[in-house]
Amino acid sequence: MKKRIFSVITLCVIMLFTGCKPSTINDSIKPNVDSSTASETFEVNPPFFKVTDEKTGAEVYMLGSMHIGKRGAEYPAELYAAIDKCDTLAVEVDVPRLENDTEELRDAMNVLKCKDGTTVKDYMGNDYDEIVGKFKEKGYYNQAYEQYIPALWTSQWTNKALKNTGYETDTGTDRIMLNYAKEKCKKIDEIEKAKEQYQANADTSTELQMLSLKQTISLSDAETQAQLDTLYNAWKSADMETLKSLVADDNDNTPEELQDDYKRYYDGMYTNRQKKMSDYIETQLQTGNKTFVVVGALHYAAPPSILDNLENDGYTIETLSKKGLNTSSAVIAA
Repeated sequence: MKKRIFSVITLCVIMLFTGCKPSTINDSIKPNVDSSTASETFEVNPPFFKVTDEKTGAEVYMLGSMHIGKRGAEYPAELYAAIDKCDTLAVEVDVPRLENDTEELRDAMNVLKCKDGTTVKDYMGNDYDEIVGKFKEKGYYNQAYEQYIPALWTSQWTNKALKNTGYETDTGTDRIMLNYAKEKCKKIDEIEKAKEQYQANADTSTELQMLSLKQTISLSDAETQAQLDTLYNAWKSADMETLKSLVADDNDNTPEELQDDYKRYYDGMYTNRQKKMSDYIETQLQTGNKTFVVVGALHYAAPPSILDNLENDGYTIETLSKKGLNTSSAVIAA
């Protein structure tokens, strides 16, 4: 089986939103970043779309985000101009707001706790000693993790590994666009709640969680770097075909005996959430609103994607991503 970060966009997105703040899990996992270090600037050309309702005159701009980023990334001016035209910016979750809402964050994290008095050792079985040993060897282990399911362990490993890759959560697309919109006093809508996102991981079978965890911790630092670079390069050049292939790889590399589990996971992580996102967009169109939507890039790629749903409902999608923009200087693809 090909080694890769299982559902890489999920691991770098869903549970990295909150960063498992110290007040919740007694362990800060923000990457160590020296903000005084100057970074070379480079342009990014993320997936960017527009849909219009001719009857209401509504416009919805749709940006595919990376929830991790690199310092020095410069977004097209057209993105900010589009936000200026809109009344509302919609995101999956307003992360800065969530990070300051201890009660909501704790409620979301509780979804990932082991059930009925068990510990993670009951989930990991014979793999427990080896996995804990790898966490300790890397300096990633925290006693508090023992009360959380394997999906949390996978997220923690991935998040901690970011500090050696040049990627960080503080420069993710969502934060950048949220900061700009708030400065412009735009209305902020949250399409989801953190608890819903965490639940998609909690509902994943133990067997599939363990596959994800074992694949992730088996990657070398170089392999982790290469896979993140591949994802980031595809995103920053609006390479939708590569983004689609990353989703397909997950399915292709799932053992036959876990295919049904993967289908349930996929529906929870992509199909159902993308239906909710496209329903939100259609509501904005039907009510005549001008809205800027920022959600993870794979939600525009994983079938049935947001774009698929809108087109099936009769809407025409306009692609606004710049054509022929050279973004190769910042990151070397794997």
